[in-house]
Amino acid sequence: MSHGATAFGAMLRSLRRAARLTLEELSQASGVSVRALGDMERGRSRGPQRRTVDALAAALKLDREQSQRLQRLADAGRERGGPAAPPYLLRTVPDFTGREQELAGLEALARGAGARAVVLFGPGGQGKTTLAAQAARRLGELFPDGSVSVQLHGMSDTPLSAAEALVLLLTGLGHPPDRIPVDPVAREAVYRATLSTRRVLVVLDDAADEAQARPLLPDAEGGFVLVTSRRPLTGLEGVRRIRLGALSGRESVTLLERILGTPRTDGQSEAIGRLAELCGHLPLALRIVGNRLSSRPTWTPARLAEQLADEERRLGTLVAGDLAVRGALALSYRQLSAPRRLLLRRLTLLPGHDTGPRLAAVLTGDDPIAVQDALDLLVERGLLEETTPGRYALHDLVRLFARERLQAEEPPLSAEAAALRMADWLLRSASAAGRWFEAPGAPEPWPGAVPAFAPVSAEEAEEWLSTERAHWVGALQLMFEAERYTEILHAARTLYWFSDRWDAWPEWRTVFTYGVRAAAALGDRAAEAHQLNCLAWTYSVRGGPYEQAEEHARRALESATQAGDTGQQAWAWVYIAGAGMYLERPAEAARAAEDAVRLFEATGDGAGLAVSRRLLGSALRESGRAEEALAVHQGLLGTDAGDVPGFQEFAQAILRHEIARDLLALRRWSDAVEAYRTVIAPATHGGTDRFKARALTGLATALEHCGDPARARARLSEAYRLFSSVGDTTAAERTAASLERMEARAVDADHSAAADDDDGPGS
Repeated sequence: MSHGATAFGAMLRSLRRAARLTLEELSQASGVSVRALGDMERGRSRGPQRRTVDALAAALKLDREQSQRLQRLADAGRERGGPAAPPYLLRTVPDFTGREQELAGLEALARGAGARAVVLFGPGGQGKTTLAAQAARRLGELFPDGSVSVQLHGMSDTPLSAAEALVLLLTGLGHPPDRIPVDPVAREAVYRATLSTRRVLVVLDDAADEAQARPLLPDAEGGFVLVTSRRPLTGLEGVRRIRLGALSGRESVTLLERILGTPRTDGQSEAIGRLAELCGHLPLALRIVGNRLSSRPTWTPARLAEQLADEERRLGTLVAGDLAVRGALALSYRQLSAPRRLLLRRLTLLPGHDTGPRLAAVLTGDDPIAVQDALDLLVERGLLEETTPGRYALHDLVRLFARERLQAEEPPLSAEAAALRMADWLLRSASAAGRWFEAPGAPEPWPGAVPAFAPVSAEEAEEWLSTERAHWVGALQLMFEAERYTEILHAARTLYWFSDRWDAWPEWRTVFTYGVRAAAALGDRAAEAHQLNCLAWTYSVRGGPYEQAEEHARRALESATQAGDTGQQAWAWVYIAGAGMYLERPAEAARAAEDAVRLFEATGDGAGLAVSRRLLGSALRESGRAEEALAVHQGLLGTDAGDVPGFQEFAQAILRHEIARDLLALRRWSDAVEAYRTVIAPATHGGTDRFKARALTGLATALEHCGDPARARARLSEAYRLFSSVGDTTAAERTAASLERMEARAVDADHSAAADDDDGPGS
């Protein structure tokens, strides 16, 4: 398609004519003979040597970037071995895997009458060029006039200019070099006119920006242009965009299997899957892993997976020849401004996975609006992923790269100060949010250099605490290492009642463990008792081990007694009683609950009284005193449970459940069914699936005894699903066994009914 003219020759002719030099004048200025210059321009010689190109660049008075581009074309001419090579060849790979949806989308666009240009964009290493090559191969029949490609070097320090790219494209489309206009505008017009009369596919590989790509796009008819870029090139008009992300887990495994071949992958499915995960399903990383294993016949996938599991070594391991994940990421990183590089590095200090602009701004000290713009730009450059609107996360391999840059480019004290500033802000914000769920008079958060997030409603506070949970919980370790014990205790205290709303969160165990450690470090026995009681609560509501719940509660009782804190002594007896119930020691539990009631009456704690009296009734029921239990529980209906926001509704919902259980124990089946129908999961508390499951289990028992086994089995199946969803395996197994027994009884009943029919009058 070159018609005997190399890309280098076409470019040299264009530059000479732009400089208004004849062959003789350029020869005199450069020291290169007229004959040699003529052969170069006509494509009769291979790419000249570097010293010749340097002489020509000096004679043409080219700047550094132009000189490098001309040198690059000369190098390419020598490498391809002759003058007839097209400007740029896209190479397909035999083990191409996946991307069927993207290929189908490209084919639909190529066949349609709509957009004549597509931007295929995504982070480095996602295989954009490989996909473009596969598309050119698959769509070849749609373009009878062929295809032409050009490498725009968008990620290099010297991207190809649009004017120079037009020379390469026109050369590839068969234009004689001496008929390519010198004027860039005229050159663009010739290019578009050529595309309008041909069914040709043009691939613009690695575009830097809109200014580089726009002059190379077609008009509404004729040729079809496929652009690859790390950016979406949002400024381009009339184009479609296809974002290229990571491969799926199955596709990643398939690619590795195709690279390695069956003998190397048989019986290695677990290790191959682990390799795919460690590569983050990034095609470049997967190919590197496959190539490394292919070149080392004695290595097993498990051995390489073990190496990659070490985060400190992973990027260094993901290298195969001239392929390197670190190098691909470095290209994008180098193109960022200093503030955006700082933001990318600092994002690795986050304890959690994704973030919003407010928290990211704390890391850099910038305005959140400016940080929002910077985060969006990092997404556009393929270095960040927008997981949900307004939330951003680093791909695992990008995170490792950015952490390397943090260690290499920032003094340790600077990074540590940023991390501690973030941790302080997170705990102050968590404390401010937690106050919405505490009784009136809860203490204000401590002051800080960066104003804490201050929610204006309980709904906003709950949303923030839920969304940023991994971050503010992760901040506890940083604050503990900085010996900020008072602040840790403050945050744990102001999240005390909020924890009751989301008791299924496993993080509460971490929160109150740090609370215990902080109180011990401060020598505050009363605070230690409070945090130990909270820790005991986490073992009670999370399904045990209940021995741990009792141990922490007894330690809390000891600390509270030494501190003279009657309130925490009472709560310790509550958790001792609760553990006794779960450990099937109801008589002991009843005595502990009575102690709690007595102490709460002395302190006037309404919430504590509601909890301890309810627990006393439950212990009485499990001790065989169901009538007394029912009287206790019914007497609590409608009583004031204190002034903690939302606790009254929560306490009453649990109380109705306990009344239904009392009726079950008394074998008042129909009354129990009606009672269970009044049990409604408290709207003020999230994560109530375990509560619902327990109610459904009791309802199933009542329904079966009321002669409705089908509905009973349905309720029990639903309970099993809920127990499983919250990870309560013990309860799920117990429910499954009950369901199996219930189904067996139904089968026996059917057999009995059939036998009765056989013995009837018609037998």
